[in-house]
Amino acid sequence: MIHFAWPFVFLCFPLPVLIDRWARQGVRDNSAAIKVPFFSEIKAISKKKSVFSTTKKNSWLLWWLWLLLLVAAARPQIPDKIQNYTMPVRDIILVLDISRSMLHQDMGESAKTRLDAVKQAASSFIANRKNDRIGIILFAEQTNLYMPLSVDTSALQTMLSGVQAGLLGSLTAVGDALGLSLKYLEKSQAKHKIVILLTDGVNNAGNIAPQDALNEAMQKGVTIYTIGVGSAEHQYAAIDSAFLKSVAAKTNGLFFMANDRQSLLRAYERISQNEPLSEASVYLIRQKELYFWPLLVFALIVSSVVFKRVMQRIAFRREDG
Repeated sequence: MIHFAWPFVFLCFPLPVLIDRWARQGVRDNSAAIKVPFFSEIKAISKKKSVFSTTKKNSWLLWWLWLLLLVAAARPQIPDKIQNYTMPVRDIILVLDISRSMLHQDMGESAKTRLDAVKQAASSFIANRKNDRIGIILFAEQTNLYMPLSVDTSALQTMLSGVQAGLLGSLTAVGDALGLSLKYLEKSQAKHKIVILLTDGVNNAGNIAPQDALNEAMQKGVTIYTIGVGSAEHQYAAIDSAFLKSVAAKTNGLFFMANDRQSLLRAYERISQNEPLSEASVYLIRQKELYFWPLLVFALIVSSVVFKRVMQRIAFRREDG
């Protein structure tokens, strides 16, 4: 059955009448104009010579042409076929610490810096999450939404490869990073909202207290996984492991300590196992557009009228010649 995507367009049907009335109101009264004795003869000649004179037939034709344009603009459609789409049910935010301390080279020979090891492990994680939307938030002294939620794993990995440490300062605003990720996930309609927080330091900057962000996450039902990064000596000295454990425990997540590339890979693999891939099926009925048919009829009618008028004009010129 044919239906219209934009039926409100038909409200424009009386528009020519309204424009005509508005235009006539602006026409001056010609009753006081000077009339020459041969005015009627000139008028009669002009009617005879004009090939575009308006008649009742022409008026109906113009209305039909106007209606055809409105029908095309209203986008007539008919149901085509049913398509099955898969909708991700998880939204995952990777919250990555890029403070200057992430430039330390203590993650083994396979990674130059901590950040290099993190990027390699996160890239592997992204490649295996093809049915989820993933976003990236970077933080240090400041916090930045680096990559919005997307299912485009290729774009995510390209953006991830360009991440550099030290661009947002040297301090660590863990509370602000969690706060931004929670605020962004407020718009999400996914059944499961996941945050993976990775840091190599303690909260020493920002406007949001980490505990306040944790309380908000608990209220909103967001699961948070936490990863502490750095050598064993660094972890005990610089990472607030007690807070990271508390965050993971109170939000039904997991806590990991990673001191090399392999332990980072295992942490992300464990998160993937704990958050199995899942999707929801969505059935959509595609609509076949029919607007080109009224446009085709419009073009044919206009072409035939123009051709007829041109031939009439040629004939009139031959008569005058």
